[in-house]
Amino acid sequence: MAQMKIIVIALGSDGDINPMIEISLVLKARGHEVEFLANGHFAKRVKAAGLTFVEVGEARLYEEALNTPHVWDARKGFAAVWSVINQSLPITYKVIKERLIPGQTIMVGTTLALVARMVQEETGTPLVTVHLAPSCIISQHQPPVGPDGSLPQSTPLFLKRLYVSMLDNLILDKACKDDINNFRKPLGLPPVKQVFSKWLHSPTKVVGAFPPWFGEPQLDWPPNAVCTGFPVYRSAQGSELSRETQDFINGGAPPIVFTAGSAMAQSSGHFKTALDSIAGQNTRAILISKFADQVPKSLADHVHHSLYEPFDLLFPLASVVQHHGGIGTSAQCMMAGVPQLVTPFAHDQFDNAKRLERLGIAKSVKSTGDANAWRQAMRYLTSDTAVRQSCAHVRKLMDSEQNAAELIADQILH
Repeated sequence: MAQMKIIVIALGSDGDINPMIEISLVLKARGHEVEFLANGHFAKRVKAAGLTFVEVGEARLYEEALNTPHVWDARKGFAAVWSVINQSLPITYKVIKERLIPGQTIMVGTTLALVARMVQEETGTPLVTVHLAPSCIISQHQPPVGPDGSLPQSTPLFLKRLYVSMLDNLILDKACKDDINNFRKPLGLPPVKQVFSKWLHSPTKVVGAFPPWFGEPQLDWPPNAVCTGFPVYRSAQGSELSRETQDFINGGAPPIVFTAGSAMAQSSGHFKTALDSIAGQNTRAILISKFADQVPKSLADHVHHSLYEPFDLLFPLASVVQHHGGIGTSAQCMMAGVPQLVTPFAHDQFDNAKRLERLGIAKSVKSTGDANAWRQAMRYLTSDTAVRQSCAHVRKLMDSEQNAAELIADQILH
């Protein structure tokens, strides 16, 4: 293919940005001009990877979002996230339109890059929608798992359809449909509905950036949808754990790693439960959080806190990883072959947790408050032979996959 200008629109947290960096690097290596559009919070990371960064939304918007009370609420979280995305619609639209070269541009957008879908309708510019988690492709045959659990597989299809309709009308469309249609009207675009279950999928190409054994394609997926694999983010060559963390690891048995996710600025209750779950056991543990105020200042000698560590280097050294169920962290754990204690907060995390449990490599419990449930789950994960075998099996699956970023680049350029 002749050299193209590829505009990557990556909206979300680290788990959304990092895989898109991997994909962008492949596209750049193939000789294409790549511009990476994201919130200013991620400027340093994108530039460090050697990519051209274009800010769409000031860093303060992202950082304010992290402290929004409901952003990690299981039922109110989507509306809170949408309020932030909505603020960035005008600038994102303007930046994209300024950079289009007719006939020479391809847009690549994550699930939340709805403005790119509008530009695609308006201009005819090709758009590839990249969904990083299976629940982003909402299926009536396999509805996404929510905070109240999943529908039994034996549930009649008409009830599953009713469930998805309620999800659309009472949560998703309720939060964003009017804002989107108000934005579309001056552009001469007709109103839309079923925004997340139908409209957001590009007619050009839809990529499920996960393997079929994690998210099996469904009969009602878009006909142009393909599954690839996880474009797992890998730290730069020569990267190392911090000296303090490496020294701690060298000092004894493999630790439990506790993390609430890169964007979880309201995690004090989470880390309290984590510490309560290992109280009185002298269990070695590492707490990972860049929000130092969410972690107790005084920690026992067998507990270590780090603001950041490369997960691809840290997780293989852990006995168990406790995390929130973000798709990026989940994939890193699978690549490391380590058991997972998943404590979902909101969004796709409940669905990811259920899929990990089905693979036999994880247990899912409530995110805070029940230290005994965490303790029991960790005991099971570290002692059960079947869990170890399942982790080894999934690790082999991950190792055997073709380079997902390369496969996704093929789909973008095809």
